[in-house]
Amino acid sequence: MKTLRLLLAGIIIASVGVQIRADTITLTDGRVIQGHLDRRGNNYIIHPDHGPAFEVPVKDLASIELGGGNTPAVTAQNAWHALEYNISRQKNLDAVIKSITAYELKYPHSPLLSDAQKTLAKYKMYKSKGFVLFAGKWVAASQVKTLIADSAVSAKKALANYKAGQFASAATAATKALKINPANANALIIRGAVDYRLGNLQAAGRCFFRELSTDPHNVIALNDMAVTVYHQRQEPRALVYYTKALDMGSSNRLLLDNIYIAMNHYTLGHATLVFKNLSKLFTPADAKIQAVMAEQGLYRVGGTWVKRSVRRKMLRKIQAYKKKKSRLQAKYNTTKLYLQTVQKRLALVIAQIKTISANIAYVQAQEYYTSQMNGTISMGDQAVISSYLVQLANAKTQKLKLEDLNSSTLGKMHEMRMQARQIEKSVPAQALLGHQRIMLPGDLTHVPPPAPLMVAGSHLQLK
Repeated sequence: MKTLRLLLAGIIIASVGVQIRADTITLTDGRVIQGHLDRRGNNYIIHPDHGPAFEVPVKDLASIELGGGNTPAVTAQNAWHALEYNISRQKNLDAVIKSITAYELKYPHSPLLSDAQKTLAKYKMYKSKGFVLFAGKWVAASQVKTLIADSAVSAKKALANYKAGQFASAATAATKALKINPANANALIIRGAVDYRLGNLQAAGRCFFRELSTDPHNVIALNDMAVTVYHQRQEPRALVYYTKALDMGSSNRLLLDNIYIAMNHYTLGHATLVFKNLSKLFTPADAKIQAVMAEQGLYRVGGTWVKRSVRRKMLRKIQAYKKKKSRLQAKYNTTKLYLQTVQKRLALVIAQIKTISANIAYVQAQEYYTSQMNGTISMGDQAVISSYLVQLANAKTQKLKLEDLNSSTLGKMHEMRMQARQIEKSVPAQALLGHQRIMLPGDLTHVPPPAPLMVAGSHLQLK
């Protein structure tokens, strides 16, 4: 039995539709299957000797043990190609050197022995010079600091571009930083922030999630993930991220402002467990930050902070806003119920018209049949038809009135929605609603100033 080792990068047979007979197929996840396989584009269809066929990408194939009779030279070549792939995934220099040395001992007459010797010499040089693996490449340990510094410089440039509103340049610089050092948390945050600002919420979420996969305690990434998923209408998930962030960043005012707004907007009920858990942490944390802000002469109004004199005025306006909103909502709800009644009555009248029309058609058909049989017209049938015609006329008149009522009621509801939009633009509404803000690198230690009082709200909508 000879072993055919396949390089995932391109050693596997590339022709479409070629079938390979095999005794043993080994996948990269460790599964071993007895059977054969077919190439279909960039995938393989594996046909086990027992069980249904299934499809896997080419990259998931680790090795195949064929039943054919490969020569020792071919076997050695295939073994080297497989070893090259394994080396590319290895993170330990000693393990690499050991595996190449073992290959040389096992295949001393391999046609690729010189390649193996050159590769072994290269990795021994890496070891002697203290090379380390960084961003998927073996580099001198002294170079790591330079690479990290270069990546940090690009991330700093990305942050400056972002704050200047130059989002395309910020994205370019952040991407460059990540290419140098994929683990640069600041670059990931900025790249995600750019996507968020450009409305690419899914891409933004991927950046923040990638950072959290490395560092689940990154408060900035937790906040930004919460803001992103909240705007994707995943409110409970956002509150979970806020809870994790608050557990580690309870003294950060921007985080608390975001949480206040999120809780104020939450539409799934304050009795839910996720809301209660967050509220339990938020209440004491917000009390402390309010005491700190009060020393600066600033007081919370919704998601922002104002001076005491402004706060008193704003609270009065907010109360007036809430009353106006409540009255408008009540009026809208009443009108909506009235519309439903009108539409039900209209549906009944339409059904009545259909019934009367059917009855008239039936009587007319019956009258025609009788007249053909007897040669006379039934006055009784005429009287019935006349009665039905009167009913039909009345029903049609009622239908027109109900249609007018339906149109006028819809018009009133449209006017109330327009009023709601105007109320939404008012200063108290904007102060109360606010919006959740993305955090940037440095915002934990140097918290940006409170959001301006005039922040567009978007949650007062009559439905």
